[in-house]
Amino acid sequence: MTALAAVALGFGPARAAIVATPVDNDIFLGIHATGGTGSSVSYLVNLGQYSQFASQASGTTVSLSGLGDIGTDLVATFGANWNTRADVKWGIFGRDNSGTVSLFSSREEQNVGTPGPAWAAISLTRRQNTSSSVGTVLLGINGYNGRESTPNSTVAVLQDNGSSSTASYNYQVVTGASDFGTTSGWSNIEGDFGGGTSGTALDLFKISASGVTTPGFFTIANSGGLSFTTIPEPSAGLLGAAGVVLLLTNRRRRLASI
Repeated sequence: MTALAAVALGFGPARAAIVATPVDNDIFLGIHATGGTGSSVSYLVNLGQYSQFASQASGTTVSLSGLGDIGTDLVATFGANWNTRADVKWGIFGRDNSGTVSLFSSREEQNVGTPGPAWAAISLTRRQNTSSSVGTVLLGINGYNGRESTPNSTVAVLQDNGSSSTASYNYQVVTGASDFGTTSGWSNIEGDFGGGTSGTALDLFKISASGVTTPGFFTIANSGGLSFTTIPEPSAGLLGAAGVVLLLTNRRRRLASI
């Protein structure tokens, strides 16, 4: 009777909140394990709008806030050694499905702190097809949308790694030669923690109708805290040197043509 009364009065067991529906230009973090502890699920986090990364001052590093305790979630899901496991992978992805369609994708830096090669620009049709694959993970049945948040973050969920479900982040980055479908051209958007958290960083790329750009890169701490570092603009000295080289090159070309 006491339990029934408690339920009737609204004092029953608390349920986790449902995560907010993803919108265009949201950027997502995906973490999964290819074996061992936690290999049955993927951990997805909505990092917020792309604009917050693109608008940061040049050459600055900011700590992401409002994400909850990601580190506690990662320990509970992948074990206390998640941050030293080579089979634990992390990647960044997202989309703007409006207008001419833009995509957001990561690529691990070959040398941490030094931006690596960008993904290639792709046609509108290929961007649309890739956006559909990204959208399936975010909004499809058994995707991110509509799930209960984790105990430690209101913007994070655990998603079953259905081997044949296109709504599975794990499926999209494990199946096939390209992540998120054959049209993306993304051979591998992920890094791993085999070298520890200090041994991995992910460049963020925007692939749009105007080409491919990058505002900076993500790093993650042993605590699970995420940081974003913007790429510094060339210094005035470097710009001046580049200008001199260009002038000399043009002068040589003119002399050679005489």
